[in-house]
Amino acid sequence: METWLVIGVSGVTNGGKTTLAKSLETYFASQQNKGFFKENLTLNKVVSLCQDDYFLPVDSPKHTVIEKLNHINWEILSSIDMERMCLDIMKILGHKFILYNCHQLRQSADEGTVVGGEQSVDSMVEDEEDNIFADHFLSNFLSKYDENGGGRTTNLIKKSKNESYQNMNIKLNILLLEGFLIFNNPFTLDLCSIKFHIHLPYERCYARRLQRVYDPPDVVGYFEMCVWPMYEKHFQEFKDRKDIYILNGEIPQENIFNYVLNCVKDLL
Repeated sequence: METWLVIGVSGVTNGGKTTLAKSLETYFASQQNKGFFKENLTLNKVVSLCQDDYFLPVDSPKHTVIEKLNHINWEILSSIDMERMCLDIMKILGHKFILYNCHQLRQSADEGTVVGGEQSVDSMVEDEEDNIFADHFLSNFLSKYDENGGGRTTNLIKKSKNESYQNMNIKLNILLLEGFLIFNNPFTLDLCSIKFHIHLPYERCYARRLQRVYDPPDVVGYFEMCVWPMYEKHFQEFKDRKDIYILNGEIPQENIFNYVLNCVKDLL
């Protein structure tokens, strides 16, 4: 049974989320088969997925068209094949896995609970009432995956509330999820143990957008009438969550990368 740490990188258009995600992937890949910030952690696999790779084709009937602009609204979840992305995520995680839930582990450690060094990861699987994803969309999605013939038997992550990984030797896999709406989808939001979102003010975002060429290209008024209003709407849905780090996209990318890396180190 493999252990996965899922890190989410979201952000406003042209905020630098792809640059950050690729920098993290490169760094993590260089640390494979080495100790990873803690004595008991060894970094195993590093995998990344980008939400942009799941945009529906231009001719998909599922798209919403902005009548005033005669242009597809690419800023909403219905423009993305999230079902396919979620299924790909499940294929990566495998049929049985454990999520390295940083926030829960820190809480357990704060309560003074320590696991004996000889305990195995597999022994962390406990009774149904200890399922840390009970009543979460993640467990619902796993059930749905089973119904679709995925062959998944007991993929709900179950862990005693009185246990932590503090003294266990773990081979840790990292899954990097990058995308502008990953925190607006219940499954990917629940799945990420560490979450980062890059924000820019309107003027800086607009200036950067003008320097980019899109396929299909932006039409006049698309940013003002669609891109920014949709971003503000989606940002409002999660900006007050305490488990999401909001990053300033105006500072140098190297500084953002170093800050994020330190956050990951502290959370582990």
